[in-house]
Amino acid sequence: MSGKGNRGMLFNSTVFTVIFLPMSLVGWYGLQQCKSPVPAKLFLVGMSLWFYGYYNPWYLLILVGSLAVNHGVSVALSHVSKKKLRRLLFVVGICANIGLLFYFKYFNFFVDNCNFFLHTDWHVEKIALPLGISFFTFQQISYVVDRYKGEAPCYPFLDYACFVTFFPQLVAGPIVLHSEMIPTLMARKNRKPDREMFYDGLALFILGFGKKVLLADVLALLVNSVFDEIGVVQYFLDFWTGIITVLFYGFQLYFDFSGYCDMARGIGKMFGFELPVNFHSPFKADSVTDFWRRWHITLSRFLTTYVYIPLGGNRKGKIRQYRNLLLVFLISGIWHGANWTFVVWGLMHGVAIVLEKMFPKLRFRSHKLNVLRTQVFWLLTFVTFRSNDLAQAGYFYRNLFTKPKSFLMRIGSALQIPENYALIKILTAKAPQLLPAFYFLMIGILLAVSLYFVCGCEAEEWIRKRARTKKGVFLLAVVFLWAFVSLSQVSSFLYFNF
Repeated sequence: MSGKGNRGMLFNSTVFTVIFLPMSLVGWYGLQQCKSPVPAKLFLVGMSLWFYGYYNPWYLLILVGSLAVNHGVSVALSHVSKKKLRRLLFVVGICANIGLLFYFKYFNFFVDNCNFFLHTDWHVEKIALPLGISFFTFQQISYVVDRYKGEAPCYPFLDYACFVTFFPQLVAGPIVLHSEMIPTLMARKNRKPDREMFYDGLALFILGFGKKVLLADVLALLVNSVFDEIGVVQYFLDFWTGIITVLFYGFQLYFDFSGYCDMARGIGKMFGFELPVNFHSPFKADSVTDFWRRWHITLSRFLTTYVYIPLGGNRKGKIRQYRNLLLVFLISGIWHGANWTFVVWGLMHGVAIVLEKMFPKLRFRSHKLNVLRTQVFWLLTFVTFRSNDLAQAGYFYRNLFTKPKSFLMRIGSALQIPENYALIKILTAKAPQLLPAFYFLMIGILLAVSLYFVCGCEAEEWIRKRARTKKGVFLLAVVFLWAFVSLSQVSSFLYFNF
């Protein structure tokens, strides 16, 4: 869960920012000048496949095979009018998608649990998880459902391939609907770059770049230093260490994933596409229900549209509604990963939302207190989300309220970043007794900066207000250069694991 390692061509890497992205933009807009749109679309699909296959070319077989099967189902639905045959094609399409996801993401988990509960002794090789399979599978499920319901046309294969493989959103979202991209692609509205849209996209990319490199990756140093030692170093965790770790993991996850989505949406704008918003100030949510309107919005939209409503939603009585909500959040938990930690985490949120529906008046009169209660709940549940297993989560919760010890100073020493290097060397040599105070100060600064940004305005709001001022241009340049020179320790995005 640390997100370390080279998992594909990362947005926060030199090869992407210096070579791949400029080459993609030049080729896309250059080929758009051809009379036929085909060369530009072929180029875009080709670059997206290069992007996806950069880490492991064999994964291309899975992606291309998934594309072919889903588009084949779409074409077949156009030629079949009988309800039974249409339903059969629909079931085949859905089963093919879920079967693909189950095999690569959950088969090992299924076998391990069978061995545990049924006392069997089945042995299977560890199946590697293809990058982004959860995202492009859900995206294609939504298309197959809409085709079956008659709410989507049968697009030409090249347009469909552009939609699914478009590299900014391919491996970690947002989960895009066909209606949000393909009509723009077919209309060729983006034959020439819209200067304002391009600049807004560049600014959004830079802000997401900064979130990832300058905030999420720094917070990860501290969070990982704690979770990597749980179960190895016994009884080290205390109240302040636990609270700081919980807060910093919430900030890390937000800056990491929203940073990726900002970068993806920014690249989309540079290509002329408006990808959907995936975050809307989740730290300002005043209920768990409100939190899920603000966090991973496109996943919530997918589960509402394609799971909750087909199950009956809130139309068949309160009991059915509560059941449907629990099922939706169970699926949300399982979608995030093949581990009981995700199942429990999903059910925590499902139970919380059901309780909010059952007892709507159990709220504070103060909006701020409702916000505080919500943030405490979701941050504490993310302990389970981050833990390697339920035993580790249980250890964290048990020791969260023990007496303060000195470990907080030890985890502060994990903040070994280039900006600190010279000062730490000087203090180590000249005044080692001041190092604990320095680490404590660094934790305080990191906490204050994180709170400032999670409670401030959204990136696009800032862009609308300030990105075109001289000060705004200067700040964007500083953020980009600072983040770019900090790329010596490139880490993958956390949601690449899901």
